[in-house]
Amino acid sequence: MITLDLSTLVDRPLPEIFEFLSNPLNLPQWQKMIVSIEPLTPGEPAVGARYKVSAAVMGRHLEGEMQITALEPPHKVGFVNQSGPMRVHITVTLKPVGSGAKIALHAEGNPAGVFALAEGVLAGRIKSEMEANLARLKAVLENQKG
Repeated sequence: MITLDLSTLVDRPLPEIFEFLSNPLNLPQWQKMIVSIEPLTPGEPAVGARYKVSAAVMGRHLEGEMQITALEPPHKVGFVNQSGPMRVHITVTLKPVGSGAKIALHAEGNPAGVFALAEGVLAGRIKSEMEANLARLKAVLENQKG
């Protein structure tokens, strides 16, 4: 099992951060591997809502499905993503810090098939990518101010 815990501080009001993170259609703006995402269920984002995800992972094009598993305004968003050889559970927790917020990301997944044989290498690569994604998220959110 691969488990990651990462965090960053963002200088943006917590409710605005939650609004951005709780809409999966914003994922391509900060998740490098996500090429596109489209809703499979009608309506606003809600627990149980499903999305079709196209991703580029380690040089491969993958199609998968993502589902919202938690929405607790303005502090928690959860997703489960099944794209390719690994089902990934992601929980994002927000805590107020001054005029902004701390974003804590917890991700866990079990690689399958050939990816299970390279779990250590895969974990390092995923960690690097998620650190870059959090840096991109911080930049996107802080540049949207005003």
